[in-house]
Amino acid sequence: MMTITIDDMKTKLLTLDQVHQKLQETEPLSVEHLTGSSSIKFKLEPGWEIPLDALDGTQPVAAVISINGHDHQLTKDAALQVASNVGIPGSLVKKTPASHIESLLNYFYGIGMGDNEWKMLSVKENVAAFIKPKLAPFSNLMLLENAIQGIQNVYGSDVEILADYKFTNSLHQTDVRLIVPEIERTMHDTGMIDVPEGEEDLWSAGLHLSNSITAKKMTSVEAYLFRWWCTNGATEEAGSVGKWNRRTNGQEDDVYLWAQENVEEVLGGLEHRFDQVQALTNLSVDGTKTAEVLKEIFSQYDVPVSQREQIKDQLIQAPELNMYTVMQSITEVANTENLSDARADRLMRIGGDIPTAVFDTLKAKVWREGHMAAPTEANPYEITPITD
Repeated sequence: MMTITIDDMKTKLLTLDQVHQKLQETEPLSVEHLTGSSSIKFKLEPGWEIPLDALDGTQPVAAVISINGHDHQLTKDAALQVASNVGIPGSLVKKTPASHIESLLNYFYGIGMGDNEWKMLSVKENVAAFIKPKLAPFSNLMLLENAIQGIQNVYGSDVEILADYKFTNSLHQTDVRLIVPEIERTMHDTGMIDVPEGEEDLWSAGLHLSNSITAKKMTSVEAYLFRWWCTNGATEEAGSVGKWNRRTNGQEDDVYLWAQENVEEVLGGLEHRFDQVQALTNLSVDGTKTAEVLKEIFSQYDVPVSQREQIKDQLIQAPELNMYTVMQSITEVANTENLSDARADRLMRIGGDIPTAVFDTLKAKVWREGHMAAPTEANPYEITPITD
């Protein structure tokens, strides 16, 4: 029988060169400022809307924006956004003749522009997105380089860094989950049947770097825990220090240095995070507790119905029923082929929350740090407010 090794599992992951190549699909960006004084015209070819549903958002469509006499090809995302910016929903764009949409756009971006302003973002020759004029797009490549530098500041310049194959990259949302094999921890007495004979239930840790060039979501650097067998991953919220708030922190000047410095802070708490995961093996949820805890998780995190069934199916196969196997059942579903990036990310965040969450139902209480108690007992971690 062939033995699977950690080196075999590594072949599923991405190298930093591969990560750079993927991020270069949306960079470098060129930025053009559009105002009411700009001469803007649109040209949509007849029938351009017919293939929209079949196209990826980054693909060019038969729609052009002309600015001061220079033509620029629109991508699907940009074409739908330029209509949405002036109140024309995508559902209407897709079923309305090109000439009507063209006339509306030429009005709203002509005499109807008024005091409105936009930044137009282009990748290579194609217009990819529009953002508000005061927003500065944060470079994924620069954030990545600073995150790597932060890791190297802690573990040395020759430390190995890989990335999870669960990878998202668009102008609206980028998620890079870096893994540092050197940061490892063996979980004991897990009883997981997917661990090859003679091997240990090995974990490594790293960082989850999240960014939106168009500022749709906040930029963040958070802890990422990676289980080698089954390649399960969990994102643990790093708290307020892990997210960059454009309103209070600023638009761009300091974000790259912040990313580097925040990496070192996140890495400093990894041992405690591993301890919390190990503690889950002591939290048995046999019998009726299983249904109670799952019900609480599904309700608290609003888990989609289709993923609920998948999680239950995974848990049925588990040899032991404890909070560790519950966590693994949730994060394993995040690996499902064709699952949307948003749902996969959501499941990994739920998994990352399990080690520190409190689940309180009528028949089961599960508390952080691996403690169980009868339903009638008070929660020892609950803070009692001081009263006068």
